[in-house]
Amino acid sequence: MDIKETVSLSANLTVKDASNNDTVVASLSVNSLDSANMNLGINVNTYNKALLTQANAVNAAGETVAQQYATFETAVKTKAKSLGYVIFG
Repeated sequence: MDIKETVSLSANLTVKDASNNDTVVASLSVNSLDSANMNLGINVNTYNKALLTQANAVNAAGETVAQQYATFETAVKTKAKSLGYVIFG
């Protein structure tokens, strides 16, 4: 029997708004890290382009959207490697 594992990952990108509150500006998702087919795609849905592209925008933790994306990308690559994706090995 061939048992396949499919994994989904998601995260939100946030930045501080004019009131200094974290606001979700985009969401990231990988809907099917599939160990059998080795397909992978990161989807980005933007909710607030003005805040997302604002110069020097950071969230409450002081992270830029690029840093937040890099953290997500690293998590995706780590999970993909654990599923046998040789491209990330």
